[in-house]
Amino acid sequence: MRIAIISDTHFGDPMGTLVHRDNANNIVIGSRYKDFKKAAGTNNDYLILLGDILDFSIASYEEAYDFAKIFFLQLQQDKIAKEIIYVCGNHDADLWHIVEHEVNIINRIKIGKSPRPFHLSLPGVIDDRKTSPNQGFTLPGVRQQDGKDPKYAGLYLDNLTVSTKNGQPSGTPTSFNFCYPNVYLATDHGTVLITHGQYFEAYWALSCEWAMKLALEDLRIGNALDLKEMVGINFPLSQLACSGVGQAGPLTKIVRQVQRQVKDGDLRRVKKYLDRMDYEIDKLTRFPWYKQHLEWFTDIVSNKIKTMALEFISNIEDTRYSEDFIHKKDVQARFMNFYSSSLLEIDNLNIQYGYDIPIPRHIIFGHTHQPIPWGAPDAPKVKGTIDAGIYPITLYNTGGWLNKLAEKMEKFVGAEVFRYSTQAGFDSVSIR
Repeated sequence: MRIAIISDTHFGDPMGTLVHRDNANNIVIGSRYKDFKKAAGTNNDYLILLGDILDFSIASYEEAYDFAKIFFLQLQQDKIAKEIIYVCGNHDADLWHIVEHEVNIINRIKIGKSPRPFHLSLPGVIDDRKTSPNQGFTLPGVRQQDGKDPKYAGLYLDNLTVSTKNGQPSGTPTSFNFCYPNVYLATDHGTVLITHGQYFEAYWALSCEWAMKLALEDLRIGNALDLKEMVGINFPLSQLACSGVGQAGPLTKIVRQVQRQVKDGDLRRVKKYLDRMDYEIDKLTRFPWYKQHLEWFTDIVSNKIKTMALEFISNIEDTRYSEDFIHKKDVQARFMNFYSSSLLEIDNLNIQYGYDIPIPRHIIFGHTHQPIPWGAPDAPKVKGTIDAGIYPITLYNTGGWLNKLAEKMEKFVGAEVFRYSTQAGFDSVSIR
């Protein structure tokens, strides 16, 4: 078995390096694709796309899909992988929701059956142990095609890998397998947990953490969340943040400009909008009695809120490109919450489906765009605990494929292409 793993391609983002617009505004393969191809190799059994692949949060649906199609057609032409395993991140979480709609609602209604509940979370399992009865890639509880290979196929995204000739599809599509938010790769040397990593960040775990604090007895789920419960509780925030900006019409451009300026430390536009908000509030309260007795108080409150808002925004630390992110105590605590939920999922897989997956001691994640190569001596470690004692969990990162704008210059921070083969085990290739 041969596998390649990448993340954070952000198709639709103008800073992308695998696909971009040329000087004639055509969408074309980018300058870093040849590096990806050389590192990933050809004829892999699976290419794992580990989240933030299509960027719905910054680009319109049509733009993100148009960018992605160029990549997937090239992928098909170069025979990079026989199948794709897609694990959604935060910028493309909407894609997981769309697939859930397709499988559990649209396709069911088409054949006259009632919709089914969403999975919310669905682990992918790759078992490459010599003596395992579950060898290969499986989606637990998902019906396989009878005697066919690939086992799971026919989702709408398969069509992104097919070119058209005379207005008709031409060629055989590459199959997409979707799971969320984890893939477990079990080998004779141990288990590797593969995930995008958005649940290590405060925003993506916010609903989970506060629901447990405020409504624990009403949730009736015990003192710990399993992965399905964690994903479900945070669904509203994921939906809001994933596609809201990219699909906001005329507001999209403004929000993207504000984001860019805030990251560059320029708060003039934010201050202008806050001042206008203050003015609009004043217009709503122009009653004589109010102006005489209360306006002074609301002016003080308003100015205080503006000051706090500007201070908060200016102090926001960008998770992307942060070397310190995974070393922070609150992030490691949040990681352990996610890891514990993943262990509950593994327990369920072992009991319900007989996988017998060992506890993962290595994690591959993305999200931060800050690469950590496989086997790096300074790779961060987090302490896990089981009945037998404490054990280290080592974390590696896939980096990202965007250019970073710094001091008005574009700079490529770096990506890591992780590779696995039955014979050689894991390694990674650094792209700089």
